[in-house]
Amino acid sequence: MMQWESLAARQRPPRASRMKHVFSNAPIYDSIFRNLSPRTLVRLSRTCHMIHEAVTRFCQRAYNINRHLSRYFPDPLSFRSLQARTGLIISGSSALQFLDRSFYPESDLDIYCHPGHVYEVLEWMESFWYRFEPHKYQDASWRSQVSADWDGTVSRIRVLDPLHYLHEEDRVRSTRYSNIAEVYNFKRFMIIDEELVALQVQVIETINNPIDTIMKYHSTCVMNIITFDAAYSFYPIATFEDRSALKIPGSRHRPDVLAKYIKRGWRAYSLFRPGDLARPYESPFLPNITRWVGDRHCWTVPLDTSGVELRGALSPSSEQFSWDPSTQSGWTLLTKPSSLANFKVPEMDANLVATTIFRYSYMIPSQSLSLAIRGWACSQAKLYHGLVTRRDWTWCVYQYTIHFNCIYACTKVT
Repeated sequence: MMQWESLAARQRPPRASRMKHVFSNAPIYDSIFRNLSPRTLVRLSRTCHMIHEAVTRFCQRAYNINRHLSRYFPDPLSFRSLQARTGLIISGSSALQFLDRSFYPESDLDIYCHPGHVYEVLEWMESFWYRFEPHKYQDASWRSQVSADWDGTVSRIRVLDPLHYLHEEDRVRSTRYSNIAEVYNFKRFMIIDEELVALQVQVIETINNPIDTIMKYHSTCVMNIITFDAAYSFYPIATFEDRSALKIPGSRHRPDVLAKYIKRGWRAYSLFRPGDLARPYESPFLPNITRWVGDRHCWTVPLDTSGVELRGALSPSSEQFSWDPSTQSGWTLLTKPSSLANFKVPEMDANLVATTIFRYSYMIPSQSLSLAIRGWACSQAKLYHGLVTRRDWTWCVYQYTIHFNCIYACTKVT
């Protein structure tokens, strides 16, 4: 009898006082939470108010973007203010590490820049003691390659003449990169933990916009971004729960780049799996489903913006906006026939909207919506090109959920 009572006592749930002791002491619950996946943390936070508060406090410490950036910049708020002014975003392995709560000491920082902001970003890099290290096809000074006078009121669509031979540096860029105008490498040496460390930052000038470039990445596991006010993972279940990645055909990244992530623990697939096609909404890759940055399928981590200086209006007649322009783009991961019967390969699909009316370019997953936006923008452009110069230009920087939908609705009515 005593043996059965002792066993029952051991099986009783922990007392409330013990639970309170655990989840009110950060050193204790941090050691538990740091080993849990993001989805497990979310589910755990829904169990009771006490644990919800503990998970919230843990996430505030775990996803501290200022601490993450302090490795590269002594003033992270200055960099994030630069992000807010220019729409600059972080992606690649740095964004993956931030969301995964991991650290790769050999990795660099990749930042993606909209057209027209490169000069300001490169000047900022030099002001924080980073030195430009040109490629063999670049001039010794980046100032000889980048103009401070960007004119967004002229056409942004590049039309290549097939009979025109590219310069050597253009051939190098077109072979190595997808939808990238140029890459500027910067390096700085710092003493970290009594060790001399070379920190490298790559400023990537995109041809259209950062999202367009990121959609050409080698696989889905690195499709994550950090803006000035939030971090986003486009495929969070696949990336952080299943530790899987879908290879994107046509990427110009070297094969060893994807191999690096396989060695870090991700499983890579070259084709959609049968279950992905049979139940697309249950698939972590969400095939043939319209997506937007920050939609319900994304994992969004809001960031503390205290001390970040937001951008002002682009001109006296332009509407001021506080959101990051990259968050207004979308895409669809299509299924395309493969050489193997009954199997499908992935293909990223989006429609570029680049007009002189919008300060930034956008990727729109719906062809009908993109045509509606272009039609409206074309009419607006005729008005302004006939009335004002670039000095008095009114920039339309629209938010998808409000303005783009209204444009689309109006075209449907008419």
